[in-house]
Amino acid sequence: MDQAASVRPDPSTATLPEDVSPLVRMRHLCKWFGEHEVLRDISLDVDSGEVLAIVGPSGSGKSTLLRCINLLEEPSAGSLNVGELTVEFDHPVKRRERKALRQQLGMVFQSFNLFPHMTVLENICLPQRRVLGRKRDEAEAVAKDLLEKVGLTDKAAAFPSNCSGGQQQRIAIARALALDPRVMLFDEPTSALDPELGLEVLSVMFSLAQSGMTMIVVTHEMSFAEKVSDRTLFMAEGKIVEAGPSADVIRRPQSERARRFFRAVNGL
Repeated sequence: MDQAASVRPDPSTATLPEDVSPLVRMRHLCKWFGEHEVLRDISLDVDSGEVLAIVGPSGSGKSTLLRCINLLEEPSAGSLNVGELTVEFDHPVKRRERKALRQQLGMVFQSFNLFPHMTVLENICLPQRRVLGRKRDEAEAVAKDLLEKVGLTDKAAAFPSNCSGGQQQRIAIARALALDPRVMLFDEPTSALDPELGLEVLSVMFSLAQSGMTMIVVTHEMSFAEKVSDRTLFMAEGKIVEAGPSADVIRRPQSERARRFFRAVNGL
C-alpha cells in the first residue's frame, strides 16, 4: 500500500471554525543533513489541549521532527506556526524568532540535563529568573508548587545525584513547566529508565494530559500512546506513514510498514 493510501483521515486537517486554529501547524517541513533527507514534506496540525504521540522505528525522523519544532535543528524548508508566531524556513531563522518560539515550548529530553552543582529547587528556579525575569521568591513559590505536583516536595534541597533517574526526569518536567509553556515536547522521556521508574514519569505525563496541556510525545511506550494520546503518528524513513486515532493506528494499522513495526513491538 502506498503512503497516500495508508494515511488515515486526520481530524486536525479538517476545516475549523474561523475563530479556532491549531496551536501548532507545520507545512511541508523538510530537513536535510548534507545529502541525507531526514524529514520529507511533513504537514501536521496539533490542536490546543491535544496529546499527540509519535512512534516508529529508529532512524525514522521522530526526534528530529521534535527538535525542529523547538529549533534545536533548523528545518531546511517549509513553515512552522506556534500560536500567533509563524517561522518560514526559506531564510535563516532570526534570533528574535527563535527566542519567541522557544518561549512557548517546554522540552524534556531522554537525558535529564540537570545542573549537578545546584539543588533541585535551584534547578527549577534558575530558568525562571533567567528567561522570565521572575524574582527569587516568586520563582521559588512556582518551583515548590510544581515539585508538589510531580510528587517530589521532599527533594527540594537535594542534589540531582541524590535522586533516582525517575525522580530526575520528573524534576526535568517540573523545570520545563516552570516556564509556562503552551506546548510540552517529550523526546523518549522514559527510554533511559527501567520500567518501574518509567512508570513514575508516565504517571506525571498522564496527569499533565488530564489537565489539558498540549503535548507532543515521541515514545516507545505503546500503552501510553494508545491510552493517553488523542492521536498517533507512525513515521518511517522521514515520512508520516499513518496518522489517526491512537487505538486505530496501533491496533489496526493499514500500511504493511506499520503492521511490521507493531508486530515487532508486540513480539508477534
